[in-house]
Amino acid sequence: MQTHSSLSHRTRGISRYLVLTAFVPLFGYAATADTNSASTLEEAITQGKVSGSLRSMYYSTHNAYFAQGLNQDTISYGGFLKYETAPLDGFNLGVSGIFVRGINHGSASQTVSELGDNQTNIGEAWLQWRNDDFRITAGNQQLDIPFLGNYDWRITPMIYQAIDAEYGQGEDFIRATKVFRYKSWGSDRQQRYTAYGSDEKTNGMWSLGAGHHWDINDVHLNGVAWYENYNDYSDIFYTEGHAQWNQAPLQPDFGIQYLRGTGNGKDLAGPVNSQSIGWQLSVNLLSNLNWKVGYDYLANNASGHQYPLVTPYSHNASSGPYFAQPFFTSTQDLGNGNAWATSLNYSATEQVTVGTRYSWMDLKPANSNGSLRQSEYLVYGIYSFGGALKGLSLTDFVGVQTSPLYKKDFWQNRVALQYDF
Repeated sequence: MQTHSSLSHRTRGISRYLVLTAFVPLFGYAATADTNSASTLEEAITQGKVSGSLRSMYYSTHNAYFAQGLNQDTISYGGFLKYETAPLDGFNLGVSGIFVRGINHGSASQTVSELGDNQTNIGEAWLQWRNDDFRITAGNQQLDIPFLGNYDWRITPMIYQAIDAEYGQGEDFIRATKVFRYKSWGSDRQQRYTAYGSDEKTNGMWSLGAGHHWDINDVHLNGVAWYENYNDYSDIFYTEGHAQWNQAPLQPDFGIQYLRGTGNGKDLAGPVNSQSIGWQLSVNLLSNLNWKVGYDYLANNASGHQYPLVTPYSHNASSGPYFAQPFFTSTQDLGNGNAWATSLNYSATEQVTVGTRYSWMDLKPANSNGSLRQSEYLVYGIYSFGGALKGLSLTDFVGVQTSPLYKKDFWQNRVALQYDF
């Protein structure tokens, strides 16, 4: 995968769970057009921008998610083609088509579900108006807000049918969003269901967020705060702040975060009365070697709860703002207790990046007699081609999860060959 930086600096907290912050956002957000303004409708169309991504992914899984003997090998290919008009009087629109196809898939039990279903449909379809620092986008679009971001590693992105308005730039912003429906990575249709299943329809969610930064002498401070209301599921308050010493040795970045979850309406995924608090330290050991360590404590105090934090659109998506996050599973789905993660990311050259990550989930699932004591060991490599092959990349993530609660270890290898244009 290419090293895009399509997540804005202000939302660093929602994607810190892995070095994938730089690599996973593969499909540009609605507000990324860089075309010049047009003066006529004809110019708006002819001066538009075409972009796309083609990728093939191979998953090899053994004892999938600790199910003994469940071994799967699946390869699929797909991608998207997107067109955006040039702005005319502040307005522009975008539309994309998405597709996924499998190669020699076996039975459903032998096929990795993330890559199993074929897709052919419209992906994004939005209209946007921008005036200086104000932007409003309506339609099917990608979002980059906590627990609704597209930082999962699949072939097609999560897309939301939403109205998204924002004032500001970079770390200083105010943002309001209303989501009506969403398309998961495993579907090509917008639906009123959530990642928890299709038994109950929902009226979606709405959120308010704000961020600001301060520079005091040599210290750069920034913070965000979000409130998210998921109809009949949960309410989430999330805040995160960072202090960065960019002129100091090792350029340390220290962050803290706090999450509060409460029930909403029917509590369709179980009662919620949770609190989470965490910290993270990031330092540059060398100019091209970064080390991070992070910790989170999670507690759901509701009687009969199922999940520490209910996140309807990022359940089982290996995504979210938690500092301590495994790659193959999601912290907010695993249980109450302590979560740790540490990683090393080395940019060997402009084309080669390698790294390793370890996470420790000392978390107790609901109705469990003990902690998972889950360890995940992960190594990865990314090669981005240059010259005539610029835009082509090869990526491999391989890891294992272990837990004394299960008889066999869970192994998975994910390989992606991708071309962006």
